[in-house]
Amino acid sequence: MTLSIFTDEINRHSPERAVSLAKTWGLTHVEVRSLSQGRFPRVSDQEFEDFRLLIADAGLLVSGVSPGFFKCPPDDPSISEDLSETLPRACEWAQRLGINQVSSFAFRRDDTETPPAMVIDLVGKMTEIVRKQGCRLILENEAACWGSTGTEAAQIIRAIGSDKISLCWDPGNSARAGSACPFPDEYETIKDLISHVHMKNFDPETGSWSLIDRGKVDWPGHIAALIRDGYDGYLVIETHTDISPDEFTARDETFSDLENNSLYNLQLVRSYLNRDI
Repeated sequence: MTLSIFTDEINRHSPERAVSLAKTWGLTHVEVRSLSQGRFPRVSDQEFEDFRLLIADAGLLVSGVSPGFFKCPPDDPSISEDLSETLPRACEWAQRLGINQVSSFAFRRDDTETPPAMVIDLVGKMTEIVRKQGCRLILENEAACWGSTGTEAAQIIRAIGSDKISLCWDPGNSARAGSACPFPDEYETIKDLISHVHMKNFDPETGSWSLIDRGKVDWPGHIAALIRDGYDGYLVIETHTDISPDEFTARDETFSDLENNSLYNLQLVRSYLNRDI
């Protein structure tokens, strides 16, 4: 497994500082989501190229891109343009960053219990568009969308075909969606579909994101299971909170709260990876 981190989970305002800190912290990879002008790939060609060169000049590689596609309802009029223009652009730019996969969500959910045929058809169409561009689609489970939990995302993936699309597994998102046990229960039923992992945690008692060691997800156990099961993809830290507990002592006064939290999470994950299985 290879560790990575979202640049905008280090610093949301300065890609330059984020990349510099990632390098200083000994990371070899970063994940791309938001740049200064907006979310990838909805930025200018020049900003993208500047960011690509920033990463390359730092000697870093890219683990993935997160365009945030399709958190909208499945009948949103913007979908047509995104399918014809923005999604292909994301694939082209991903390949220029040295990767061949693009993540997406599966549209804002309603009160229906199972993903409707329209959603599965659209995700299938997205899969084919990405494939024709030389990339592969990975579906991320997200609380506000169809595929909110890993189990529900697996329904969509299996309906389309796991040879065509795989799972960006986010157990923190699954916890936020109300999953009783993202790990080990959910994991054991979906592990064959996982090709990418996002790492954050969620505390149901407070209804808020939390540090890796303080939420519902048992990350030490989960990492041990991933190692045991032969997962060889990326573990991508996605801190999601700049609120630190009152007793939090791992603080560098030269860092912002988000930077401190992300470094703390990184150190935790490294310690989990070094434990005996």
